[in-house]
Amino acid sequence: MSDFVKYANSFQTVIDLGLGRIAALLGLMGDPQRELRFVHVAGTNGKGSVCAMLDAIFTAAGLRVGRYTSPNLIRVNERISVCGEDIPDSELEPLLERVGGFCGEVERLTGKGPTQFEVWTAAAMEYFRSRSCDIVILEVGLGGEFDATNVIEKSEVSVITRIALDHCEYLGSTLAEVAAAKCGIMKRGGRTVALLQEPEVNAVMEKKAALADNSLTLVAAPESLGHEGICEKFSYKGMELKCALGGPHQIENAALAAETALRLGMSRDCISRGLASARHRGRLELVAENLIFDGAHNPNGVAALVRALDRYFPERGRTVIFACMRDKDAAASLKLLNGHDTKFIFTRVENNPRSMGAEELCALAREHGIAGERAENLAAALKMAEKGRLTVICGSLYLYGDLPAALKNFTNTY
Repeated sequence: MSDFVKYANSFQTVIDLGLGRIAALLGLMGDPQRELRFVHVAGTNGKGSVCAMLDAIFTAAGLRVGRYTSPNLIRVNERISVCGEDIPDSELEPLLERVGGFCGEVERLTGKGPTQFEVWTAAAMEYFRSRSCDIVILEVGLGGEFDATNVIEKSEVSVITRIALDHCEYLGSTLAEVAAAKCGIMKRGGRTVALLQEPEVNAVMEKKAALADNSLTLVAAPESLGHEGICEKFSYKGMELKCALGGPHQIENAALAAETALRLGMSRDCISRGLASARHRGRLELVAENLIFDGAHNPNGVAALVRALDRYFPERGRTVIFACMRDKDAAASLKLLNGHDTKFIFTRVENNPRSMGAEELCALAREHGIAGERAENLAAALKMAEKGRLTVICGSLYLYGDLPAALKNFTNTY
């Protein structure tokens, strides 16, 4: 494996928003994105879930579906998939080598070499072109307007999920500012399907759509018709639907996916089968008996997690194993999680320089009147969790990468 491939596959914290480098890189590669059809998905919470639902719907319709998503949970290959199959190493390494061959010229043309995310975005476009994808589901990495994925000139539909305060140092400190950044994926003369949400967010979406002569459809979240286990049932435009992804918050994501699919001419049967079969690891996932992993990593996501726990596991005491990145509002999330009979174990994401340390989290929690123990890593935290008690791992999707090794000796613990 070359040094460049190792770099592309490594953990990296550099964020440098802008479209100049990715446009130059793709131009040198023959602009593969111009030969593809896209559904482009932005938002703060729910992007990955909507992408997973759309993937399942399009697959049910017999389409050859590409999906580009981030971050990966365990292997970087997860970021690029076709028909549900992650790109294999045998194709990924030579593809990254090819992309790497253009990076020096990009630096000469723009003054900077491509970021790691831009390298991956370019590799995904080339892979989807080589596999003759009918449709590509493209998840924004960060923001929207200046995210590398927004290098595409048009999309079949732009989708905007729930917007909340996150990555404020890049996107702005108000909901309106964050919404404006996300709305940057709206294409002139195109169409957008977005969630009806806070008035200030709706106002920004409507203004941005009008300025771009973009047809905007705002989708109101349907009411639940009950649940089977952690799967919600609901009705949307005369369709009786069941969402395989757990949590009451998934209803709004499922409605967005259903509306998007309708706009693209998908049958109601494909929508029903797709939503009932969608899978998305790390989102309210029951990974073992009495053990749940959820990637909620900001207050909005944590609030949704708490609502789900209260609905599906009422009156049960909880042990929360929590780790997070330094740029997250951990205090607000911990306050939301600190419900009845809740115990905390604080840990860190291994081999991740962005992760807060367990001692830091303990100190932060104490400042807000929350007590907890600390553990060196997830495996140690699971050893400390009380047998038979509902245990919830949350705070960062990156923590999922530590889960397989941590579970090896705990198959029967819970």
